[in-house]
Amino acid sequence: MIRFNTALVVALALLTSACAEKQAAASIDNTPYQKIVINTPGVTGASCVVQSGGNTYAVLTPGAVTVRRAPDAMSVSCFKGNHMKGNDVVRPSFAPREGEKVRGTQSACITCNYPNTVTIAMSLNGHAMNVPVTVWR
Repeated sequence: MIRFNTALVVALALLTSACAEKQAAASIDNTPYQKIVINTPGVTGASCVVQSGGNTYAVLTPGAVTVRRAPDAMSVSCFKGNHMKGNDVVRPSFAPREGEKVRGTQSACITCNYPNTVTIAMSLNGHAMNVPVTVWR
């Protein structure tokens, strides 16, 4: 039977925890831009228009788009053909002081973070489609 030294086990646990926190901090992007994935469950190839902070972007679903970070709400409107449409508005999280400072200006908002994935429910001629949606967090 193998016996573990309690101090060694605790030290390894703390080291692993510190490494995980360091990786999580390193994964936060400190640039004025953020990559966002747009999904339309059950519908591929939908054309989406993303508007954020006075800028407009286009993406086909499922797909990723890089947007400029802003304290403003981001609207996403998708369509496929003349009959399938969907839209949503998402709000970023941000440090209140920075949000107030950059609101209404063209300066970068480093702490503004939109959700990494935006899922748009599509409707067919105004009727919701019966498509199961799985949200990964």
